[in-house]
Amino acid sequence: MQRPPQQKKGWVYPEDGAQNAAFDFERYYRQRRQAELQRERQRRQAAHAQMLRQKKLRRKRLAAQVRGVLLRFFIVFLLVCGAAVWMYFSIYHSTPREKQNAVTYTIGDADPLEVDGATAYYDGILYVDFTRLAAFLDMPAAGSIHYMRFIIPSDRTEDSAGDGTEEQVLFTVGSFTANINGVNMDMAGPCRLVDTAIWVPLSFVEHYMTGVTVEREKSDAVTLTRTIQQEGEGDEPDVLEMLTFRVKAQDPIDSVPYPQAQT
Repeated sequence: MQRPPQQKKGWVYPEDGAQNAAFDFERYYRQRRQAELQRERQRRQAAHAQMLRQKKLRRKRLAAQVRGVLLRFFIVFLLVCGAAVWMYFSIYHSTPREKQNAVTYTIGDADPLEVDGATAYYDGILYVDFTRLAAFLDMPAAGSIHYMRFIIPSDRTEDSAGDGTEEQVLFTVGSFTANINGVNMDMAGPCRLVDTAIWVPLSFVEHYMTGVTVEREKSDAVTLTRTIQQEGEGDEPDVLEMLTFRVKAQDPIDSVPYPQAQT
């Protein structure tokens, strides 16, 4: 007799008992029990394999999260270190902004004087210490802290009061106007009082004074010297150009005579 396809070879089935009076039911139940145990082991193995896969997936996710946290920590650490290094060099090794715009003045034979950018520049205009320049040019000064007069003495002038033959300039702190020999002239910037010194735009010296040479070979270096008119030969001293202002005092206008009416 041919067995149905679902039946296993070597197993006993109840259908066989109908034809076999000595059917072994004990063997039958033992086979069924073994089959159940086999299916249970397979389910357990499948569940264990699934658990291992889930555990492996959780480990991968946890590792990815740890790597992400470490990466973010590393990035933040680099940013903090970079900011700390930048602040360190900015505070202790960088040049301040006023030092970046600092100007070195050399007036005559005196030692160079370095001035910070906030003093040397005002509204983008380069200034010069006129009090220091006047001392080099032997120009007496008179006035108060807000009004200062500088004098170019003539051969007959004996003191700062003058005798009318000297040339002079009057600066008013905060004013754009300089009074040169009684004539008001506009300057590029206002007169400034820095500590106790009068600072005026450097262009004032360049435009209104003769006998002073202004050299600006570099943007951060200014040299002011007396203008040499003729170099001396041998031991003879150089002939200097006369120190004077280009703006002269205006002479009073002569009265215009009118013809007398005839009677």
